[in-house]
Amino acid sequence: MPKQMLYKGASELQQRIEFGEYEVDELGREYHLEELIYEKKVAALKKEKPWLKEESFLEQIHPIRKQYRKRREAIMGAHLKAEHKLLTNLRGKLAEEFKLDPELIQDEMEEFDGTTREFYFHIKSIALSKTFNPDKQQRLILEQPRHILKPKERKYVDLWMRLIKKHKWEPFLNWNNYQ
Repeated sequence: MPKQMLYKGASELQQRIEFGEYEVDELGREYHLEELIYEKKVAALKKEKPWLKEESFLEQIHPIRKQYRKRREAIMGAHLKAEHKLLTNLRGKLAEEFKLDPELIQDEMEEFDGTTREFYFHIKSIALSKTFNPDKQQRLILEQPRHILKPKERKYVDLWMRLIKKHKWEPFLNWNNYQ
């Protein structure tokens, strides 16, 4: 988010949190998409070559399965690194803004169950010894929509929509903010 878009009278960290910069890394959801892509390829091979017996079929899908597992491992590895970096950065920024011990923030992170915005106000409440209800605090910036498929991935939109419905991700994608 460019600096000139920020409001001068409000916390930069709060605005960045509200914008969605510290929300979950979307690679975790792409991990699930990879599974559906693999299943689609297996189904297509079964349809294309219905005469293959079990052993022959397993030989045919071996390279597909190998590629699938390799991609899933890479996606999950990148996701875990990105999540760790995101949480470490958030912990540091909160500690800096509220002049709190990063260990205290880490302990609160492990116990807290809510959104990043709610967590921000939770930490603010601890730091200032005053309760801040996130629902009563004015939202400065609408969260941005999450995970729009890249152009090369648009062929998987039907699989993606199936995943969204299966896992009930609609509320976390913020699509209604910009329709």
